[in-house]
Amino acid sequence: MRPATRAALRTGTVVAGVLVIVATILLCGGAFLVVVLGVGTGYGPPSTAAGWIDAVTRSAHTLLHTSATLAVALIIACAITVLAAFLRSTPWIVVGGVCGILLGLTQLGVAAANSEMDALASRAREAVGSATTAEPLPRAEPEPKALTVPEARAELARMVDATLEAAQGPVVSDTGAPIDPDDVEIRSTACGETGARLGATLTLRTSDNSASLARILAVWDRAGYLPDRAMQEDIRYSTTLPLERMSIRDTTTIDGLLRIGIASACAVAPG
Repeated sequence: MRPATRAALRTGTVVAGVLVIVATILLCGGAFLVVVLGVGTGYGPPSTAAGWIDAVTRSAHTLLHTSATLAVALIIACAITVLAAFLRSTPWIVVGGVCGILLGLTQLGVAAANSEMDALASRAREAVGSATTAEPLPRAEPEPKALTVPEARAELARMVDATLEAAQGPVVSDTGAPIDPDDVEIRSTACGETGARLGATLTLRTSDNSASLARILAVWDRAGYLPDRAMQEDIRYSTTLPLERMSIRDTTTIDGLLRIGIASACAVAPG
């Protein structure tokens, strides 16, 4: 065999041996990390019997699979060493020996994790006696109390009164007559299967419509209603309060008026 060929073959053998050793080191390091991170209860102990069983089962599978992988790799390393000895290949005898030592030490480390597995099983036996068999169900929220027609009427009348009080006087209707809150008509329309939705409409002219609009919206805000806006219309609404929607539109530049609509949520007769 030519010297150049012999040198190239020797270099290839060294490179291959180094790659095998590096791969073995990576395998051993990965196996160690898998065992350290995979055996145990994770970030916190389980709160149910099923959780403990899952933790023990997962840890046992991790140990078993890691140990089996290392055992196969160790058998391969031994076979390389025996074959290299038979062929009198010193580099591969060294590679096989180094890999075998690394794999053997790692296997011993994995085996030492059996004590952690025993401790986990002992903790699981103690905890299962007091743990629930399943995750506790979330507490059911009580059904919200149904809004009654008298409640809706009272809130609607209160907000009509508060709206008129907030407007900057004098406050008159579109006909120029003073507005008495008690004279505001409250309409009722059907909703749902047996419910009724109450509503009222106000058409106002005040001494300063712009200031009145701001003061009325402030009153609605303080009452707990949420803001919204549509085209040329300010809205306040709620999904939990008696009034579902209140709106105000400023048409001062057209006819000098503020147009207000108030509607309750769907209410039922008191039972």
